[in-house]
Amino acid sequence: MRLLRHVLLLLFAACTSIAISDNLTSEVTWDSYSLIVNGERVFIFSGEFHYARLPNPELWRDVLEKYKANGLNAVSIYFFWSLHSPRRGVCDFETPARDVQHLLDIAKVVGLYVIARPGPYCNAETNGGGLALWGSDGSLGKLRTSDETYHQAWLPWITEIDTILAKNQITEGGNVILIQIENELQETTHSATNTLVLYMEQLENATRDAGMVIPTTHNEKGERSESWSTDYENVGGAVNVYGLDSYPGGLSCTNINTGFEVVRNYYQWFQNYSDTQPEYLPEFEGEYPGYFTPWGGSFYDQCLEEHDPAFADVYLKNNIGQHVTLMSLYMAFGGTNWGNLAAPVVYTSYDYSAPLRETREVENKFKQTKLIGLFTRVSEDLLEAQMESNGTGNAVSSSGVYSWVLRNINNAAGFYTLQQSDTASRAVVTFSTTLQTSAGTVVLHNVQLNGRQSKIITTDYHLGNLTLLYCSADILTYGTFDIPILVLYLDVGQIGEFAFKSAPGNMFFEPYGSANVTALSGSTNGTTSYGSTSYTKYTYTQTTGSTVLHFPNGLLVYLLDLETAWSFFAPATTANPRITPSGQVFALGPYNVRNVSVSGDHVSLIGDNANTTNLEVYAGSEANVIIWNGVQLATKRTAYGSLTATAPGASDRTIDLPTLSWVVADSLPEAKRNYDDSKWTVCNKTSSLSPTTPLSLPILFSSDYGYYPGVKIYRGYFDGTSATSANVTAQGGLAAGFNAYLNGKYVGGNTGNATLGNAWALLNFAGATQYNKSNVLTVVTDYTGHDETSTGPDGVENARGLLGAVLYSGNSTLSNFTQWKIQGNAGGPANIDPVRGSLNEDGIHSTRLGWHLPGFDTTSWPAGSPYDGLNQSGINWYITRFNLSIDADLDVPLGIELDAPSGSEASVQLYVNGYQYGKFIPQIGPQTRFPFPPGVINNNGENTISLSVWAQTDAGAKLTNATLFAYNQYQTGFNFNQDWSNLQPGWASDRLQYV
Repeated sequence: MRLLRHVLLLLFAACTSIAISDNLTSEVTWDSYSLIVNGERVFIFSGEFHYARLPNPELWRDVLEKYKANGLNAVSIYFFWSLHSPRRGVCDFETPARDVQHLLDIAKVVGLYVIARPGPYCNAETNGGGLALWGSDGSLGKLRTSDETYHQAWLPWITEIDTILAKNQITEGGNVILIQIENELQETTHSATNTLVLYMEQLENATRDAGMVIPTTHNEKGERSESWSTDYENVGGAVNVYGLDSYPGGLSCTNINTGFEVVRNYYQWFQNYSDTQPEYLPEFEGEYPGYFTPWGGSFYDQCLEEHDPAFADVYLKNNIGQHVTLMSLYMAFGGTNWGNLAAPVVYTSYDYSAPLRETREVENKFKQTKLIGLFTRVSEDLLEAQMESNGTGNAVSSSGVYSWVLRNINNAAGFYTLQQSDTASRAVVTFSTTLQTSAGTVVLHNVQLNGRQSKIITTDYHLGNLTLLYCSADILTYGTFDIPILVLYLDVGQIGEFAFKSAPGNMFFEPYGSANVTALSGSTNGTTSYGSTSYTKYTYTQTTGSTVLHFPNGLLVYLLDLETAWSFFAPATTANPRITPSGQVFALGPYNVRNVSVSGDHVSLIGDNANTTNLEVYAGSEANVIIWNGVQLATKRTAYGSLTATAPGASDRTIDLPTLSWVVADSLPEAKRNYDDSKWTVCNKTSSLSPTTPLSLPILFSSDYGYYPGVKIYRGYFDGTSATSANVTAQGGLAAGFNAYLNGKYVGGNTGNATLGNAWALLNFAGATQYNKSNVLTVVTDYTGHDETSTGPDGVENARGLLGAVLYSGNSTLSNFTQWKIQGNAGGPANIDPVRGSLNEDGIHSTRLGWHLPGFDTTSWPAGSPYDGLNQSGINWYITRFNLSIDADLDVPLGIELDAPSGSEASVQLYVNGYQYGKFIPQIGPQTRFPFPPGVINNNGENTISLSVWAQTDAGAKLTNATLFAYNQYQTGFNFNQDWSNLQPGWASDRLQYV
């Protein structure tokens, strides 16, 4: 009777479930269970992608195809205002790396929904939090408030980007289904007149005025406040679908035994604050998929714990158990903070320990994610399920196990998510589970969790015309071809058991593989009004590899061990992000399968393979021939109807990388007293809009003079010979130092600190020659980005460059400098290299004159190696040119490894074909390996790499390593061998004006 009462309650819930809309469109609606797109429920499984961190737009397809291949059906995208707007009144959406329409087109072709996040504030560990750097002089007004100055600053950006997005909404034939308003803005005061409420309403009005009709959303900054949900304290500014950011794991790079502390109150949180909406985690990170690491921290390759695929298994299934049906991984691919894109809290790499590495390589935890993504995309029963029970010992015989039980409101299908009560435990626990099925109660014995493992046991699970009464193995996916195919997975040595909901019949099946499967009669305990029900149960112990069961009705059941399951793919035969069980092909064996097409008896797969592997494909009985990356393979048919062949790899292919030979030139002529700075910008302001208080006058903040990113150089003049020292304070961000030279002589500086954003030094003039007139103090200030911004006048508006400089004679303060001049990136906000963009350059002499660009003439330069370096403080510029000839069918992620002697104090920048693709600070670290993608590097043709080596003390500086290397190599069907010349504009003589 208990089960009958529960079924009646579920039926009542089904009758009362009504879809909700924003009253502007019916194409995207929702209720408390899920999002409903074009009238169909869908589990949204998304990954964050920052196109800004990958400047080759053709590789956006590479990343998004790997998202799709590994189980994701959506992509969440930040659009950084800072990337597109070099100066007030200008937004660039046309140059290749900023062509967002191209990105949206790719997402549609690949078959991914899009969650758009245009800011204006994004955070994302990006320079200024994504706010336009031209506003870093304080002219943006009161940031992230309803202040009208700020309103008028961001309004053109939101209008322009949302107008593009509006044309790509699902209502217009595109794939954009949600738009986020602002980012992690906390509503701490629930009042209609609160400035944050008014700000959110300004943004929503601008979004709707630009033509956006799809539902709005927002992401709550952890469980810290209750913001912007229509279901809670809605005094204005609330969005349609509430989202909760979650960062559940603590950061640990070197200790694999820490972490794994899941959050178990998501369900209750959403019930409290957004009970009429689906549960949405717009940024799910923490230990999975990773975390950013700071200057002076650990490098991502050291983060062993964060690469563990068990994180995906435990954390993602925990979310499913709590009724989450919208989820986005932050980051699914991190990319690179090239061209001064980083905020000071991160260094060049934004790998993030993401499941798709910075090198575009698939981590095992992405393969584990794929198992969950393929399950959720075909499990329609999951999308109208509600919480039945949860807790320690719930539905299980052990208090060491925690379970969540969801039950479908229409057909009573059940989903039992099991995990250890202490999810950090590495113990192996075996227990019994009590399942409520439509045929009565079933008790499963010998269920096992192998340490950090979760399981989703199913009951009354529908697959095509069949129903599983129960299944103790995890369902990977199922497909409805000419026959139904079910795919299950377990750890090796674990016991699996399943039964179908049908009258006892022929137990016969034909096994192919090593697993020993037995068929026995079973019965429920008679808790239904129909009494005990008999069934046939199939029990097995999982062995290594694949075992296939062929049943008389044509059903195939694949029994895979976990690592074999990682190489299982279900590429879609349609570009519709909502993939049905009949709209896919199954493939087992290779490293990656991107796309599939079926024509006649040919099934064509496009993919990637590091090693030669077996390839098994099921595409229906008519398919006879496998084509892999355009090459027909020798194909055989198995006894149970699949096709097999051998897919080639690249492990036996030779990659020739050159030993680099360098030429050198001095890159700090500005230190000399007689350097001609007549074209430099004079610092003549006595006040600033910046919230930073100047330490001397005139104002020396670089943004006040139109220089935003990168290293800046100052020249300060004074007369007389009585000065003995100067107190100089610079602010370039965490880890950024400065150096000073009096009339060409190094007089001191600060080599930076990983935890301090400013640096100061008392400069000793004792060793420098002084003159009665026109002494020149040259100061070079380093830069690691503008600060991110929280509510209020800080963040991006915190000054960069010099905060002040004061002369002393002994203990007495002298009259101030007679004049200061500043030089930053060539052209300042003019954006003279629009392809690479306004953030890419800095004020170093060589960069201003374009020495980093392909085609710059170095024929007169002497040979010189960064291994020799400098024997005193200064900046040397090293250039190497070389040709690559990588086979067209190979993907070879390349990088350069830099190292310096212990105790070195330097700041080194790496330019690859004009792109600033690395910043190496050896005394702070941690990064020494710098990858760069095709398009930045030419796989075939000439390449130019430049290194600026800045010795920050008079001890000098040199490198002990500057070696080109390959991370790996893959045989591929993706075209990495293209002409990238449009991404690499070369040197032109107009650069000579920026001396």
